[in-house]
Amino acid sequence: MKLLVKIIVTTGILFSTSLIIAHEGHEYAKQLDQASAMEAASTKMAELIQQGQLDASWARQDAANAQLARVNGLQNWIVSYIDGGGSQRLELFFSMAGEFISFTKTPISDTAAN
Repeated sequence: MKLLVKIIVTTGILFSTSLIIAHEGHEYAKQLDQASAMEAASTKMAELIQQGQLDASWARQDAANAQLARVNGLQNWIVSYIDGGGSQRLELFFSMAGEFISFTKTPISDTAAN
């Protein structure tokens, strides 16, 4: 009988623990739309400039576009900027949930589409 009571109590504790862990407020991550991807890129670019990873001249550039693209099998937002002289393209990569992944700077002559 004691064994049966222990099993019932243990099962009850395990069941209630799973309910506590899955309490309200654990929602799925919201996905970025195009406007919020551009906003996230603007914020991240300011951070990169402050950290010295980008030249301050990039802060004066407006985003050329933001598009969804598959990178390494995952859907990501790529927000592109073109420098004032039209010689470099800056691309910032974000996950669908808005996490910054990386950035690249490439000469325009090295890109397929200007």
